Amino acid sequence: MSFVENIVLSFIKRGLNKALKLDELPVISSEGLKEHRDIPYRNRSGKELLMDIFEPVVPKGTELPVIVNIHGGGLIDGSKNISAGFCRQLAKRGYLVFSLEYRLIPDVRVYEQFDDVCAGMDCVGRKLVDFDVDFTRIYMVAESAGAYLATYVAAMKHSKALQDAIGYPPTRMHFRAMGLLSGMFYTNRSDALGWVLSRSIYGNDERNKRMEQYTNPEHPEIIYNIPPCYLMTSKADILERYTLDFAGELGNKGVEHFLRHMGSDKKLIHAFPVIRPDYPESERVIDEIVTWFRRHGEEEKH
Repeated sequence: MSFVENIVLSFIKRGLNKALKLDELPVISSEGLKEHRDIPYRNRSGKELLMDIFEPVVPKGTELPVIVNIHGGGLIDGSKNISAGFCRQLAKRGYLVFSLEYRLIPDVRVYEQFDDVCAGMDCVGRKLVDFDVDFTRIYMVAESAGAYLATYVAAMKHSKALQDAIGYPPTRMHFRAMGLLSGMFYTNRSDALGWVLSRSIYGNDERNKRMEQYTNPEHPEIIYNIPPCYLMTSKADILERYTLDFAGELGNKGVEHFLRHMGSDKKLIHAFPVIRPDYPESERVIDEIVTWFRRHGEEEKH
C-alpha cells in the first residue's frame, strides 16, 4: 500500500464523514433491550475483532429470530458503532441483533474483508446457543459497502467458483432473506468510485485476475445465489443508480426482491435509516424490512 494510496483514502474518508454528518448521529434509547457491546472474537487468522449484541427483553423461553448487521463506510471507513441506533430499532421489533466488524482497506484487501465477515457470522452461529432463538429465521441487514459485502458473502455460500476466486471458505450460516440499504453494489464501474477505489479494493495481484469477472454483481454466480432481497434507495442517495440498476437486473433474472424508493426529500440521504434511525421515514423502512423477513420466515415454516 503506497503513501499516495493512504493520502487519497484519508481524503475520501474526511469527505464521507462530512457529507453524511457522522459526528451528529442521534441517540436511540435502549429501553427494553439488553446490550452486550464490544464482545471480542477472532477471525480465522487470529485477528481480534469486536461485535455488539442487541437482545430484546422478552419472556423466558421466547425463541427470537436473528439478524446479523454489516456496517458500511466504502470499505475504507466506518464501524459497527454507526449502526447502533439502527440495530436498536430492529431489536425493539423482536429480533436478536448481532453487529459485526471487519478490517478496513488499505490494511487489507476486500478478500480479507469477506473472510472477516464470514468468520464473524460463524462466531455468531456459535453464540446462538447462549440465547433462545428460532434457528429457522436468520436474516442479514447491511448498508452501503456492507450491502456489497453481504451480497457476495451470501452468494459465496452457494458458489464454489466465487469461493475459489475470493480464496476463502464461506460462512456456515444460512440466511432466509436480506435487507440492503443504499448498496455499494458496483465497485469497478467507469465512475468516480471505480476510478478512485477499485485498485485499493482488489489490489493488483493474482487474486485480482481471478476476481475480475465477478466484480460485476450481476454475474450469474452472484445474482442466482443470493436470498430474497429488500432494497432501498432515495433521490438524495449518492448511490441511487447502483440500487436501481441492481434491482433492475434482479427483476430481469427473476430473482425475488422488493425495491423501495423513498422519493426526493433532500434529508433522506445515503443510508439514512442507519445514519438517522430516528426519522419517521427510517422507521417505515425498518418496519418494511421486518415485514419482509417475517414473510420469508413464515414461508420457510410452511
